[in-house]
Amino acid sequence: MNNKVRHTIAHCLILIIFTLFISSCGTGLQTKPEMQSANPDIRKAEKFTKQSQYQKAAEIYWQVSQTESSPQKEQFQLQAAELSVSAGNYDLAQQYVNLINEQNLTFELIPRKRIAQSNIAIQQEHFSEVLSLLPEPLTMRAPTHMAEILELRAQALNGVGDIHASLKTRTELSSHLNNGSNASYNQNEIWRLLALARNEELVSWLNISGQELTGWIELAQTKRAPYSSIEQLNYALNDWRSTHPNHPASDDFLTSILESFENFFSVPEKIALLLPITGRYAKIADVIYAGIISARELHTEDQYAPHIELYDTGDNPIDILYHYQRAVDDGADFVIGPLKKESVELLAQQTKLPVPVLTLNYISGYAQAPSNLFQFGLLPEDEATQVAERASLDEHVSAIILTPSGEWGQRLANAFQSRFEQLNGIVLGIQHYNSSNTDFSTPLKIALQLDQSESRYRKLRSTLGQNLEFEPRRRQDVDMVFMIASPRTARLIRPQINYYYATDLPVYSTSHVFSGIENVSRDQDVNGVLYCDIPWLLKPSADHEIMRELLELEAGGTYQLLPRFAALGIDAYYLPLKLAELAALPYERYNGLTGKLKIQEGNKIFRELNWAKFVNGKPTLLPQFSNE
Repeated sequence: MNNKVRHTIAHCLILIIFTLFISSCGTGLQTKPEMQSANPDIRKAEKFTKQSQYQKAAEIYWQVSQTESSPQKEQFQLQAAELSVSAGNYDLAQQYVNLINEQNLTFELIPRKRIAQSNIAIQQEHFSEVLSLLPEPLTMRAPTHMAEILELRAQALNGVGDIHASLKTRTELSSHLNNGSNASYNQNEIWRLLALARNEELVSWLNISGQELTGWIELAQTKRAPYSSIEQLNYALNDWRSTHPNHPASDDFLTSILESFENFFSVPEKIALLLPITGRYAKIADVIYAGIISARELHTEDQYAPHIELYDTGDNPIDILYHYQRAVDDGADFVIGPLKKESVELLAQQTKLPVPVLTLNYISGYAQAPSNLFQFGLLPEDEATQVAERASLDEHVSAIILTPSGEWGQRLANAFQSRFEQLNGIVLGIQHYNSSNTDFSTPLKIALQLDQSESRYRKLRSTLGQNLEFEPRRRQDVDMVFMIASPRTARLIRPQINYYYATDLPVYSTSHVFSGIENVSRDQDVNGVLYCDIPWLLKPSADHEIMRELLELEAGGTYQLLPRFAALGIDAYYLPLKLAELAALPYERYNGLTGKLKIQEGNKIFRELNWAKFVNGKPTLLPQFSNE
C-alpha cells in the first residue's frame, strides 16, 4: 500500500475517532459555558465545527486562547489541536499540542491531550508512541474517553504486529459503542484482522481469548472451511449461531458472509492448462502439472471437479495467443498458465480476454492488463521485499548486500534496497560475486572493508619500515548482511563471513538458500542464516503426506528438485474458487501452500511467506513477528 493510500485511510480512521469523541464530550470545553456562548468568536467557531469546517474553527480557538489565562488558555489550545487533527492538518496540530502546558490542564483534559497526540502519532505510523501515551490503565482513569482510547490502542497494537492484542482490545471496545455505525465499523475491523491471521494462529488464540473473541475466532474458522454450496455454508453459520446465541455479531453480519460467498463463488467446469511440456522449461511444467493433478485427485468435493485439459505451449512464447484461443474454442471456462514471462506479457497486452486467466508468472512493471487476468507465481522480488521488512522488524538499520553477478541478482538487490530504504534503513553497499567460484574472499573483503584495513596496514608498515602486529578490522557501521545465494554458494559464503571477523553479523536470505530437502550435514555451514520460504516446506502437515506421495508418483525425481513449483500447482488448482473474493475484498487472504495469498494492485497475487533459521543444519520455523 502506498503512502498516499495509507494516509487517506489513517485520516478516515481519525475522523471516526473524532466522531466518537464529539459524541462523548460535547464541545469539549468544561468550564465557563456562559462566557463561551456570549463570545461571538466562540459562537463562530462552533458554527464552523457544525459545518465540518474544522480548520477555520481551530484557528479561531487558537486566536481566542492567546487572550485567555490558564487554565482556560490551554483548554482553547486543546480544542484547536483536536479540530486541526479532524481537518487533517497534522503538522499544525502537532505545533498546537507542543505549545500546550500540560501542568495547567485539568485532570479531565489530560486524556484529551493524549488522545490528540495519539491521533497524530497514528497518522505518522509511530505506533509504539501511541501505546506509551495511552497505557492500558488509562482507560480506567478516563472512563469518559474509553471508546477513543480503546480505538487508538487497537490501531496501534495492530500497527506493531500484535493482532491478537488488537482483537482483544476491539472486543472490549464493542461493549462501549452504542452508535450503530461505530459498532458496525468495529465489527468490520475485527473481521478484517481475523482475515489477516493464519489458521494456526486462530487455533492458538482459542485458549487465551475471552468468550466474545472466541466466538469471532470460531466464526472465522467456520467461514474458512471449504464448502461446495451456499446451503452448506448457511448450515454451518446456523450451527455457529446456536453455539453462540448471545454473540454481538449481528444477523445482518452473518447474512453478509452468505452474500459474499454467493457473489464470489464460481466453479469452473473445464480448466485449460497452458504449460510448456516440451522445451527448456519442461521440468518445471511437469512439476506444476503434477501439483494440479494431485490436488484434483485428492479433492473430494463433487461441486468442484473440473475437467482439466493440457495444452503444450512449447518454447515459442508468441504462440500463446493461438493456444489460448484454441482452449476457449474447446469450451474452457478458466485458463491456468502460461508460465513464460514473455507469453504472460502477450496475453496482458490484449484489450479483452473472454475467459479468466491465472498466469504462472508476472509481467514487468505496471502495464495495464485485462481485469480478468490474475498474475501468480514464485516472484523472487517479493521475497527480497519481505527480507527487508523482517530485518526492519528486527531493528536493523544498516545493511550490505552480497548478490550473484547478473540481472537476476541485481533485481533482488534492488527490491531489498528499495523496501529497506522506505523503512528508513540504509544500504551501505552492494557487492557482486561470481557464483561459479569457491573462494569469495575478494568480494567479502570489499563488502566488509577489510581491504581498506589491510591497505592502511601496508602503508603504515612502509612508513615505519618495520613489521607490526596486525589484525584486520571490519567495518563497524553495518548491522546485517543480505545474502542472495543458492544452497551450494551459501554453504561456501557463510563460513567465509565468519572467517572475516563478522560472526556477530546476522545474515538474511531468500528461499533460494534452501534446496527444499533437509541435508543436516551440509547445511551446518549455514547455521544461523534467517530466510523466508513457503509453508509447504516449512510447515509440513500430516494431512499432506498422501499429497507428497502422489506428487512423487506423478513427477518422479523432478519433484524433489523443484518442490516449490509443486506447491504452486496445488494453489493454482484451488485459486479459481477464491480469486473474485480476494479481488473484491482487500483484507481477504487465502492460506495457500505457497504462502498467505492476497491480491494487490494490477491483480498481482502477493505471497506472505514464513520465516525459518538454520539450527544444527535444520530449518527451524520462527514466529512471524520478532515480538511474538
